[in-house]
Amino acid sequence: MGSLVDGVLLVALVATSACVLPMYLKLKRLDRTQAEYGAAVAASGVALTQAGEAVRSFKDEGREVLEALSLKIEEARATLAELEASQAALKAAKKA
Repeated sequence: MGSLVDGVLLVALVATSACVLPMYLKLKRLDRTQAEYGAAVAASGVALTQAGEAVRSFKDEGREVLEALSLKIEEARATLAELEASQAALKAAKKA
């Protein structure tokens, strides 16, 4: 009777080991996949931070370009006004 119980226990141990081994391998694979996922999320965070900095830089540079263009437009308007005034003075001088 004792060896029958030992046989049943041995079969149960082998069956349990057969079920636990694939589960252990799946857990190891899951752990590896989770580490890869964590690295991908971290890399995405870095990329998003860099993209945010680039957008802020573009915004600042765009503001500087806009201010420079505004100054140039004002200069061009002043020059145009001077040219128109000179042209009007020349026409007036020719008539006189």
